[in-house]
Amino acid sequence: MRTKVITKVSLIVGYAIFAAFSAYFTATSLSLNLMQGTNFWIVYIMVFIIAILAGYCLTEFIRQIQRPTSKSKFLLTLLGFLLFWGVSFTTNVHYFFVDKHGYGVLNKELASCKDYLTTITTDANRKIEEERDKAKTIQIAQAKNSTDAFVRELNNTMANHLGFGDACINILNAIESSFMQDTGLYHDGMNDYTIFDDMRDIGDRGITSRARFPQLQAKYDGRIQTALTKKLAAIDRYYSKRIVDNEQWNDLIDTINYLEHEHLPRVQKDNSVDAYYKYYMVQQASVVQKMPDGYLPTRIATKAIENIEGDTIYKMMKFNVYPSERMFETLTTWSDILHGYLPSYMKILQWLLIALIIDIVSFLLFYLARK
Repeated sequence: MRTKVITKVSLIVGYAIFAAFSAYFTATSLSLNLMQGTNFWIVYIMVFIIAILAGYCLTEFIRQIQRPTSKSKFLLTLLGFLLFWGVSFTTNVHYFFVDKHGYGVLNKELASCKDYLTTITTDANRKIEEERDKAKTIQIAQAKNSTDAFVRELNNTMANHLGFGDACINILNAIESSFMQDTGLYHDGMNDYTIFDDMRDIGDRGITSRARFPQLQAKYDGRIQTALTKKLAAIDRYYSKRIVDNEQWNDLIDTINYLEHEHLPRVQKDNSVDAYYKYYMVQQASVVQKMPDGYLPTRIATKAIENIEGDTIYKMMKFNVYPSERMFETLTTWSDILHGYLPSYMKILQWLLIALIIDIVSFLLFYLARK
């Protein structure tokens, strides 16, 4: 008799230990997403009661199999066990998932935000610099081509074209117009791009003496180069301002650097689900929610599956970087597990087995204690 009592007490204690751990895992999972603001220990007590009910339903179900008394009781105990055990199993797996991958998910997400901001900033600045260089190259080429055209026209030996006539003046006016046409873009309308002035340069009109051509050529080439220098400076100012404007993400990058060096090391040292969740709230508010719209799609990779029917190509989604907000939601995490959305580096099989073993052992101990 004494041996039976000791055995029974040992079984009950063993069950209580396993059930206590299982209830802790479940309560932690629930407190992360389903009952925010609820006292953890209230949730824990409720979950522990559920664990006892699951064990009770299981033992009654087994008894109904061994000695059937009622079909309704058989079905109710089966459904009760599946319901209570389902809550325990899914939340336990979720707890192990967060406990194992929590820091990695948060760390990778922060790193991906930094990489994205650095990339778009670097790429955008490079494109801006390329646009600037292209605009300057075009302007220099136009000035050179126009200068060459002016020199050719100045030395043109065709009848009524030799010397500084209307054709030369038209070319100089065209050069001036080319400098003025984009003043609205570069905000340089205050610059003087005059090449030929009807009043100031009236004395040059009609000169045909070749001896004076070098003088005229140098004079107007100098004005063209002066105008070109002003235009190139305006282009530089315009694109430099665009580069400065593009640095709007620098403050966010600074925040990321601060979290990397100050917060994450403490989170890693604490190494608890609670620390992961508290830090997650900070990272979401200060970084993730402030990211540009283009960042979100970069976390998801899609690839075509060989199964093609007609014009439809079915695609499979996998996360490149697992979003931290999904990790803290039990049902969302399970949906990602069942659909195969988890990144390849995130393993889940071992946690499924561990959660299953814990429940099997605890239910077995409960059953043996009651028997």
